[in-house]
Amino acid sequence: MENQGKRLLLAVSLALGVMLLWNMFLSPKKEDKPKDPVAATGSGTGTLVVPSSSVGVSTAPVAAAADTPVTRGEEQTITLSFPNRFAATFSSWTGGLVSWKLADKRYSRDQTHGELMASFTEKGVDGKEVVRLIPNTGAFNINFASSAYVVPATAEWTGTKVSDTEVVYTTKTSNLEIEKKFTLIPDTYLVRMVVTAKVTVPAGQLVDQRLAVSVFAFQDPTKIKDGASQQLPRAWASSTLRGGTMYHTPLASLVKAPRREGGVEPDGKSSTITWTGFEHPYLLAAYAPRNETAQPIEKRSFFVPGAPGVAAAQGLMRTDILFPKQTIKAGDAPMTQEIVAYLGPKSYHTLEAADDAAGYSTGFKKTIDLGWFSFIGKPLLWLLLKFYAFFGNWGIAIILLTFLVKAATLYWTTKSMRSMKAMAALAPQMKLLQTKYKGDNQRLQAESMALYKTHGVSPIAGCLPIFLQMPIWLALYRMLSSAGELYQQPFIGGWIDDLTSTDPFHILPFILVGTMFLQARLTPVTGDSRQQKFIQYGMPLMFGVMSFFFPAGLTLYIFTNTVLSALHSIYMNKFDKKSLAMTAKIKESVEASIAKETAGDKKAGGSKNGAPAKAAVKPVIDVESVEAAGDDEDESDAPAATAGSANPARPRNKRKKRRR
Repeated sequence: MENQGKRLLLAVSLALGVMLLWNMFLSPKKEDKPKDPVAATGSGTGTLVVPSSSVGVSTAPVAAAADTPVTRGEEQTITLSFPNRFAATFSSWTGGLVSWKLADKRYSRDQTHGELMASFTEKGVDGKEVVRLIPNTGAFNINFASSAYVVPATAEWTGTKVSDTEVVYTTKTSNLEIEKKFTLIPDTYLVRMVVTAKVTVPAGQLVDQRLAVSVFAFQDPTKIKDGASQQLPRAWASSTLRGGTMYHTPLASLVKAPRREGGVEPDGKSSTITWTGFEHPYLLAAYAPRNETAQPIEKRSFFVPGAPGVAAAQGLMRTDILFPKQTIKAGDAPMTQEIVAYLGPKSYHTLEAADDAAGYSTGFKKTIDLGWFSFIGKPLLWLLLKFYAFFGNWGIAIILLTFLVKAATLYWTTKSMRSMKAMAALAPQMKLLQTKYKGDNQRLQAESMALYKTHGVSPIAGCLPIFLQMPIWLALYRMLSSAGELYQQPFIGGWIDDLTSTDPFHILPFILVGTMFLQARLTPVTGDSRQQKFIQYGMPLMFGVMSFFFPAGLTLYIFTNTVLSALHSIYMNKFDKKSLAMTAKIKESVEASIAKETAGDKKAGGSKNGAPAKAAVKPVIDVESVEAAGDDEDESDAPAATAGSANPARPRNKRKKRRR
């Protein structure tokens, strides 16, 4: 039974390590499978029209449009600002967003500097980094694919600020009258665009029009950090939610081939997207088209080489959202489509509120994956938010969360530690059983189980604290790997400036190893030397190595929990009345048992002439070292209580030989 407890403890530790490493290095994120290049550049059996404007309708790079001089007036912009949220800027050149900059100062430490539209950084005249927006990109650029009429590259949009949260842009050609109405919902980082397009069709003719909405993002490939040191690369990737499954395509894969999701496949099967856009481990720029028909909505993502002004950094990505084709005749009502975008941090509660604010299912909340233990991760995040709201420091919030979790598991931890102390007290008797039944494992297991049952001890109870903490650690790890609330949030400025990243100076991991060694030394000795060495040295080293890759917030949690466990062990060893009473009881029981053994040895060792028997040697079981209480053992199951004295059976055998 003891061996079972040892194996279970080892299995739990290894399982914890494997699960953490799996989450760190082998996160089960899916990547788009490369599509047929023909399918990626066409829709069904049709061919995309390539008009003078390349926005939204062509696989040709945007840079190609810049090679041809475009005559249009000076760019006019409208900016809507919301303190502590963001500032949104719209342009007359695209009739859409050209800048969406998050207002929180913590994002200044991110590669994006808080800018979620396509931009890059370069050194300014003063040597500081300057954010540059890429021309003719942004979001909500519209045109028509596989269509009779398109928006020319020279089109200019007229913008009107309707209110503090509404902007309207219009443009007109000989066949098209287009209005884009934008409504901002700052509390949830949402922006809604409703497109109304009136198409003038000659009498007696039919034309096909397919609305395409283009969005852009930029990721400098030279600044993609290694996921092993930062949990997940702090980089933008093309992402799509289709059929309830997330598909992620990093820049390197997009360079190799375009990606397509949704639409009609060559075999006739069709599917629709829920949202598409670009995803960062802690930030999101996602666009969810409203689809009230049975027809599928498709997305196509491309790598755009040679971005204007960024020749040295090839990282511009574009995604086109293609609505179902509509056949229009003269006199038909204007075509209308709607898209809601989320442009902000991946904050769990904000994303959950997105559907209510949008008025339909956007699927944005699926971007936060709390893993197998989401039922634990969600309450932990809720508690962290409450603690942070009161104390204003996420590190302190994590420490207080540790106290609360420790208090919630205190009953079971205390019960486990008492059981471990009882096992430590029974260790000498277990050694005697192992000696007596050496080679008879079945009898040894039966006797061991009987001994544990007599004293009410469970060998696996010592593994209970790890069982309780393991899902909490994993849930906290997944939360720290995706929760935008903690991204770039500091604990102690100048030391830990981002709790979702590793400790830059590795101070916490070294302190954690030392604290775990101390806590292990305070744990009662319950097994053989190999097991004890693993507990005292193996586990601290294992967790110490892994903590170099953990987010600093998780390391802080484990460190605080270890300190509390060490203090709990000291209390249990010195002041727990139940443990002390149990120790006194087993000491009394063992003393009585040894007294009987000693009396029996004296009687058997006396001579016929009345010579006194040899003095009994100190018993094998040292009663002063027993730490927990127990019942008397059956004398018939114990070996002789004295060492060095003659076995009473052997003199009788010798006398028989002499008589012969």
